[in-house]
Amino acid sequence: MKHRSVVFALVAGLAFACGATQASAAPPVTTTTHTKHLVETFVDVVPTCDSSGALYTITTTSNSVEHDTVFDDGRVRATFTQTGTFVATNPTLPDFTGKFTTWGNFHTNGSTVDTGFTFNIHGTGDDGSTFAHHENGHSNTRPDGSVNEFFRCHDR
Repeated sequence: MKHRSVVFALVAGLAFACGATQASAAPPVTTTTHTKHLVETFVDVVPTCDSSGALYTITTTSNSVEHDTVFDDGRVRATFTQTGTFVATNPTLPDFTGKFTTWGNFHTNGSTVDTGFTFNIHGTGDDGSTFAHHENGHSNTRPDGSVNEFFRCHDR
């Protein structure tokens, strides 16, 4: 599912952006970044668990907060939350408006890496139709390199 890979990529990118390599300062360094009124436009399907559907032009307006803590011994803890509204348009289908929230985390201690995310969205079409969608995923890389992961999806 496209949304799953996008969120895992965001979480992994967040990890590298906040310095997932060995830190140089003795005390942990914590950074908090707030983003307000971020507007993004892209083409995608209205989220469903099977990722099927017509393409829509989707514009989101959101706020986010990222917390990153990097420890001298190489441990990293990072999390983000993004929430906002969206408008999804397709000239031949109902337009949708609604709200979404996504959350992700990344933790590493030098021998294991854990990531996780949730994504919730609900919308109402200009024809009165509605949708709600929830995704939840987790990935854990163990010291031996083996990976345990799960992904759950639910549409209403």
